[in-house]
Amino acid sequence: MHSEQVAALNKIIALIDTKATDYKHDFMRLSTAQRVAGKKLILDLVADAEQLGTAIKPQPTEVLDDLRRLVGELNRLG
Repeated sequence: MHSEQVAALNKIIALIDTKATDYKHDFMRLSTAQRVAGKKLILDLVADAEQLGTAIKPQPTEVLDDLRRLVGELNRLG
C-alpha cells in the first residue's frame, strides 16, 4: 500500500510540475478565464497531493513544503 501511495503521489507531482510550468510560462498570454481555470486545476491537484502526502508515513515534509510554496507563488501571480 505504501509504495502505491508514493507512486500515486509521484504521478500527481509530475502533473503539477508540468501544469505549473506551462501556467507560469503562458501566464501573460492566457485570457482571464484560462488563468482562473488553470490555477484552479493546479490548486486542486496540490490539494490532492497534500491529502495523499499527509497519509504517507513518514510524511514527505519537503514535498509538502514545496507544494505550499507553489501555492504561494500562484497566489502572487494572480
